[in-house]
Amino acid sequence: RMTAEAQRRVVLEYLRAVMQKRISFRSAEERKEGAERMVREAAQLRLLFRKLASGFGEDADGHCDTIVAIAEVIKLTDPSLLYLEVSTLVSKYPDIRDEHIGALLAMRGDTSRDMKQTIIETLEQGPTQANPNYVPIFKEIVVPSLNVAKLLK
Repeated sequence: RMTAEAQRRVVLEYLRAVMQKRISFRSAEERKEGAERMVREAAQLRLLFRKLASGFGEDADGHCDTIVAIAEVIKLTDPSLLYLEVSTLVSKYPDIRDEHIGALLAMRGDTSRDMKQTIIETLEQGPTQANPNYVPIFKEIVVPSLNVAKLLK
């Protein structure tokens, strides 16, 4: 369990850095490059933690998948599919909050305020059924409120 906790903390800090850095991609190409980098880094982390876990006789947990899931939202080229991708993210990670989604959509740099607000409002209406084995990770990530304030203007 020591390796799983270490992995959770590393992924948590990675996501915190991504969500808090007010990065804004200016083009589909930048989004693609950024997302591919995240996927590569998640794979490197996964490999590292698998090696560590096997040394301790533990199983490597799937926390690195969270980075890949965020990258998928960033990489998406068709904005009309954003709602679907974000709703998948919310169903996988029920502790993800409006601020996280707002920061993620702001980071994409191609979503209008109306689109962001519509996505967030629609997601708030749907029930999220948590997997009983789900270990919350987003509840520990504080997103600067500036993103939410910008979102709602």
